[in-house]
Amino acid sequence: MKKTVRIFSLFLTLALLTAVLSGCSLFRRNAPGAAVTVTQTAAPTQAVIPTPVQTQAPVSTPVPVASPVSTPTATPLPTPTPTPTPAPTPVPTPVATPVPTPAQTASNLPRITKSPTGETVPVGGKCQFVTRYENANWAEWHFVSPDNSRDIDYTVAEKEFPTMKIVNGYAKDMTLENIPEALNGWKVYCRFSNNYGSVNTDKASITVTGGTGNAAGTTTAANTAGLPKVTKSPTGETVNAGGSAWFVAKHQNAIWAVWHFVSPDGTRDLSYSDAAAVFQGLKIIGGDQSTLQLQNIPNDLNGWKVYCAFRNNAGSVNTDSAMITVSGAPAPQNTGSTQTQSSGTLIVAQNTSSGYTGSYVESVAGRGVMDITGSPALYKVHVRWSGSAYAYAEWDFSGTFSDTGILSYNDAVMTYYDMSNNTSRVVFRNGSGTLAYIDSGLSGVYWTEFRSDASADNTFFQKQ
Repeated sequence: MKKTVRIFSLFLTLALLTAVLSGCSLFRRNAPGAAVTVTQTAAPTQAVIPTPVQTQAPVSTPVPVASPVSTPTATPLPTPTPTPTPAPTPVPTPVATPVPTPAQTASNLPRITKSPTGETVPVGGKCQFVTRYENANWAEWHFVSPDNSRDIDYTVAEKEFPTMKIVNGYAKDMTLENIPEALNGWKVYCRFSNNYGSVNTDKASITVTGGTGNAAGTTTAANTAGLPKVTKSPTGETVNAGGSAWFVAKHQNAIWAVWHFVSPDGTRDLSYSDAAAVFQGLKIIGGDQSTLQLQNIPNDLNGWKVYCAFRNNAGSVNTDSAMITVSGAPAPQNTGSTQTQSSGTLIVAQNTSSGYTGSYVESVAGRGVMDITGSPALYKVHVRWSGSAYAYAEWDFSGTFSDTGILSYNDAVMTYYDMSNNTSRVVFRNGSGTLAYIDSGLSGVYWTEFRSDASADNTFFQKQ
């Protein structure tokens, strides 16, 4: 079988070869005896390579834009109610631990290295008190009365002894000039202070020689030559609690005045500056003038008395005292007579109508002018006060003077004038106040307007 297959494969191969050879012209045979035809085969033509034609890019066909489709409005969802966030519990602010104030010890308080020494000086003379210190920021000199009942600083002493000149009452070395006899027996000391406290020097006594008075500077009938002369003492006043009262005194030959308050039992004598500290709320106007006004008088002042001490270079003379009675106040423990009698001759001088009319000028800067016209039945007052070169104010009011020289009014009209634009306006109507006429020393009037926006309290106008 295998042999038969091989034979069949051989015959098939030969057949295929014969078929191939018979189809090729180069190997074709002519018939026997025929001319041989030679067929010339043409040279192969070189194939022309065609130039490639640049294919033009096809024009892009625009893509049509689709018409926008309106988006349907979404139905809003309900806003959920927010759950409130609970407020945090505040953390309390811690309280700062207070810093303790440094202790007042000898190491941080001022240290006195020298105290003043006593001085003996003639009336009208001069002396100096010298101190030394360490670790102080400021100084203040004090004056102590001969009986040690009063301790006043140098600013009060300047009013108590107006003829005396105090130089450097706030420095370590103080000088006194034109020393009056009234200073005899007084003592001085210096108070040094810093942020930790104060320390006082030792006291130094002042001895004034050549005078005729006693150590306290008061006088007797035997040595009244050259002293002030009291011509009017104040009279007692009855007033409701919270009310006001006037006390008028008059003098001759005095340079300064100081009002004093005496307790009902006579054991306390306070200057007006000390009384202002004792009676809280009491307003004292003119405590260093011959006319004293008290406002907002408390119940505690019931039974007290006031008097005025007039001073000059020769000494001091006191008026009689005047009782203060506060209606409805409890009676004081002791209201017995403790009047301080004047050392001079008391002459009660009543004012006359001719003493009131005239022209008056404000005594400090001369910016105010007051004209008083009329008669005892009714006086008219006109005041012009210059505020600047282009502005001024005017007051017009009227009233009558009492037998003590006090005019009270409640019809004042204040008008303000502005010359820069030629305008004027009425500030107020029906203003009230007082005039107190003084006809001794520098004659004039003290004007007090009760409205705070009108004028200063107790402004003095000197008569021309």
